[in-house]
Amino acid sequence: MTVILLVEGATETALKRHLKRFLDHRAMSENQPKMALRTKPFRTVPNAVQFEKRVRLELGAKGVKAVVGLLDVYPNFDSADEAKEFMRKAAGFDERFFAHAAQYDVEAWLLPYWEFICRRIGVTRSRPGSNPEQVNHFSPPSRRLEELYRIAKRKYKKPLEMTAILERQDLSIAAQECRELRLLLNTLLKMGGLSPL
Repeated sequence: MTVILLVEGATETALKRHLKRFLDHRAMSENQPKMALRTKPFRTVPNAVQFEKRVRLELGAKGVKAVVGLLDVYPNFDSADEAKEFMRKAAGFDERFFAHAAQYDVEAWLLPYWEFICRRIGVTRSRPGSNPEQVNHFSPPSRRLEELYRIAKRKYKKPLEMTAILERQDLSIAAQECRELRLLLNTLLKMGGLSPL
């Protein structure tokens, strides 16, 4: 069984490795087979016609059980619900398609590890807000991290830092604070016949 994760670009693609590790660990602990998870990036947010075409193409591939769409809210949508509705409608409400969105961008899911990030790059700054998914359009999580790295006199390279930050982290910690991440993880867990968070 293969699940395709349709994503915007390199940062979301880097997240796949950690999603897979999380799912594999859960599958082992529950004595279930591992799920094959592949990412397919768009590089930019597609329009509805392009999105539908891509979903149909992926669902038509041999061995593909489902397609999961993952888009950032920022800067093209006003909310995760709006981004998900765009994807569902574009995909023709196919029951094998599952829409998910990062509120406001996938870097929101790194904010629960703020103290670790600060230690890692050698700076001390207060975490931006108590709810990572409420960090807003005016200064989304990716910009907060860019600023933190600038203070540390380092360049924030999104895919590389996503990988480095999450390397030894438990995604269920971020899922406790990030509703949209928890929803995504639970969709994937359910597909694998695993217990939800």
